[in-house]
Amino acid sequence: MKKNTQITNLSIESAGLPKDPKLVIAEYIWNGFDAKATEVDIVIESNELGYINSIGISDNGEGIVFDTLSYSFGNFLDSVKKNSIKRSSYTRGKKGKGRFSFSLFATRAIWNTIVKEEDLKTYRIQIDRDSKEQYDVSESTLVENQKTGTQVRLEGVFGLNSSYLESKEFIDFMAQEFGWFLYLNRDLGYVIRINGAQLIYDHLIQETDLLSWTLYSTEDGPSYTFQVNYIRWNQQIGDRYYYYLRNSEKREIAKVLSSFNNNAIEFHHSVYVTSDFFDVFEQEDISVSSDVNLFTGKEKQVVYRNLLAELRDFLDRKQKKYIRENAVAVKLSELEKKGFLPAYGQTDNDKKRKEILLALLQEIYIIDPRIFYGVKTDLIRTYLGFLDLLLQTEKNADILPILEKAFPLSDKERSRIKQLLIPRNNLN
Repeated sequence: MKKNTQITNLSIESAGLPKDPKLVIAEYIWNGFDAKATEVDIVIESNELGYINSIGISDNGEGIVFDTLSYSFGNFLDSVKKNSIKRSSYTRGKKGKGRFSFSLFATRAIWNTIVKEEDLKTYRIQIDRDSKEQYDVSESTLVENQKTGTQVRLEGVFGLNSSYLESKEFIDFMAQEFGWFLYLNRDLGYVIRINGAQLIYDHLIQETDLLSWTLYSTEDGPSYTFQVNYIRWNQQIGDRYYYYLRNSEKREIAKVLSSFNNNAIEFHHSVYVTSDFFDVFEQEDISVSSDVNLFTGKEKQVVYRNLLAELRDFLDRKQKKYIRENAVAVKLSELEKKGFLPAYGQTDNDKKRKEILLALLQEIYIIDPRIFYGVKTDLIRTYLGFLDLLLQTEKNADILPILEKAFPLSDKERSRIKQLLIPRNNLN
């Protein structure tokens, strides 16, 4: 049975569909997880020459409800998922682009789905690349003794070789895109398989830490225990940087931006927080305007605010440790190579001046790595020049109160900076 959509080929082509096959495959995997799947299998059927006959992406999710087809397939850039709650890792697709993305490298896409409505039913949907303004739907039929789920089969594959989908580049991309999500659900049996091989992401984990915190709303109030699992990844991941909040069943109920989402350094991190504190959480409690008001009720708000404060302090320490051990040397070398530092001679005095300026810049960069981010090069040279001149005067101690007005300093940070601000006559 042919059904019309509210789209044209031109509207699809101008809508920003993926231009990379890796992103297309990822779209279909996310569609499976959106449908509450725990397992997604990618099967590439090809011959000995690498010619791909078809690509199948199957999941064990809830299937596609027949009555939602007019939204999920009939309206482009529209979807029943668009009205779902914000900031949930389980609902990624918002505008329904994924179902049409096959047209980058395939002539048709065929969905076979099994869904539980009043009874267990199955039916088939087909979209052809050359006539995306229509989709074909079969009659639904009753089935027994089968599990719900969906398989999308991409046929008529062109411009794509099986070696590409089996390459290290492809596997690494999938690990980067989904590793954080598989880790989030590692206790719930979530898995992605490519031609039968389970997707592994362990090589992306650079550092881990596991802690347990007990927090109280008041001295006499109930206590709540939080298991905090910190991951630092060695490269960018397929999500922003969040605190993922999980209930006692270890399922995410919400996620909150960590506030360390800046591009100044490569501090790629995720924090997974598990507690029965989140068992009574209702999605309606989410405040779109403020993550601080995630819960209703004063007692839980106090605990939640304290938790966020502890998490911020914890990540701040982790970030500063990472900067001190990894990022600061790279940044100082970059400033010197690009000629941002003042010109120094080879005298002992000049060498000492340079040493002190670099040491001070190191402390400032550790305190706030965004200090030079987005600043014009001429301004950076000017700032460093003035800082170098001020360090040579008897007023160099005034640098500390200036920094204190710009950044919140810990006692240790204040002490280290004080030690650098030596009197001018010690430089001569």
